[in-house]
Amino acid sequence: MSKIVIIRCPSLFAAGALTLSATPPIGIAYLAASLRAAGHRVSVIDAVAEAIERVHPFGHKNLFVNGLTIDQVCGRIETGAQFICVSFPFSHEWPLAKRLCFAVKERFPQAVLIGGGEHITAMPEFSLRNCAALDYAVLGEGEETIVELIGALSRGHGADNVAGIAFCRGAEVVKTPPRTRIKEINAITRPAWDLLPLETYLAGGYSFGVNIGRTVPLMATRGCPYQCTFCSNPSMWTTKWTARAPEDVVDEMEDYMRRYNAQNFDFYDLTAIVRKDWTVKFCNLIIERKLNITWQLPSGTRSEALDDEVTRLLFASGCRNLSYAPESGSPETLKRIKKKIDPGRMIASMRMSVKNGINIKANMIIGFPGEKLKNVLESYGFAVRMAWAGVDDMSMWVFSAYPGSEIFNDLVKAGRITDFSDDYFTSLLSYSDLKNVVSWNEHFSSRQLKYLRFFGILLFYSAAYVFRPWRLARSARNILRHKPQSRMEMIIEKALNRHKPAADVPVENVLVKA
Repeated sequence: MSKIVIIRCPSLFAAGALTLSATPPIGIAYLAASLRAAGHRVSVIDAVAEAIERVHPFGHKNLFVNGLTIDQVCGRIETGAQFICVSFPFSHEWPLAKRLCFAVKERFPQAVLIGGGEHITAMPEFSLRNCAALDYAVLGEGEETIVELIGALSRGHGADNVAGIAFCRGAEVVKTPPRTRIKEINAITRPAWDLLPLETYLAGGYSFGVNIGRTVPLMATRGCPYQCTFCSNPSMWTTKWTARAPEDVVDEMEDYMRRYNAQNFDFYDLTAIVRKDWTVKFCNLIIERKLNITWQLPSGTRSEALDDEVTRLLFASGCRNLSYAPESGSPETLKRIKKKIDPGRMIASMRMSVKNGINIKANMIIGFPGEKLKNVLESYGFAVRMAWAGVDDMSMWVFSAYPGSEIFNDLVKAGRITDFSDDYFTSLLSYSDLKNVVSWNEHFSSRQLKYLRFFGILLFYSAAYVFRPWRLARSARNILRHKPQSRMEMIIEKALNRHKPAADVPVENVLVKA
């Protein structure tokens, strides 16, 4: 039995962000559960939840850190820890996570430091060379890999025969053969939420979706069968999509209702709704068991299986918020980014969801390499069509060249990305930063994209309220009652009711107010 500490890094965000995105780290909870099931002694430091209302300057441009300081994180690591695992889910947080790793290694030089997550998977050679404090990198789906790696090292064996890892041997970076995805997805040990400060998230209303009750995250599926060129999923999860048995998912929901008084569930799946038969069975199980809960799909999903029958079942089973991911309204752009959707069919699906009582959000992106003004205007037109169909919310992000994506690899090959400095990684925050935008498009400057995005958002919401003016009164009522039903209502409600936290920098002086 080994003594293992798993660290969730503090969150890095730009001053132009609308809200803090503090959400329970389900990936870490899964890893902790797998290691504990293998007989190890595991503890978790959630550097966000343990100081969820503390904000301090990062010391690099106009960036801030939400959570514990690096010194505070190191101070919480148990003496005698043999393995320290650090999660790297987002590349924009690499400069902060790297600092943390160096500090941990200096303080605990005898411990084996292991990194994992989407950033490490996308850039293993760079990460190991850029952060010499890291001893091993776990690539891709981590539950089986981390257990096997720590088991081999604990027994004094080498790591060469462990699939799905990378490590340095002198000046060489060694990558072992890729690990195949876990086949028995139902056998994966449920997240060890008891090892994390879950109540902090539940009581504070911190969740991925709209805050409509005590919310626990779930994953019903893993992977995504599609190959969108702006997404890093293929490098992290491959294109294999697997679904748990609907009965197993509903059993987990009932367990959380008993243990944590859960009222709502956010699904963190990359693409939850792929098979209609699975979705119908899942919804019917919730109805048959009379769970009386709500649930949401905030990540963005596709429309092929979302017809009138399915959307009626979604609402009847408690689904209240659903995100679609059209990304663009331009046929040319959709083809270029390999987003295989039918815009007309998606509009029809959105209309059915609205008719059946579900709040709808749509995710749009502008500024892809090669995109021209006519393509952006086509997306504007699609935004108006969505407003006419009754979509409640729309986010319009600016494309970021994220490591692990096909477009990122193309930009590197073309010599357009050559400098992997902290400036590059923190520039990835521009997708959610209303003040600062970084353009990777040859036709638009960063400043132009900033205003194109702002106009697109303004156009959508103006059209939405013109087409349905009664929604203004409904939104005002929901905000005043502190019961937001959409993302925009939640953002406005938080901005109006934000209290001053015990922080180095008051949050209300950092975040953009809605």
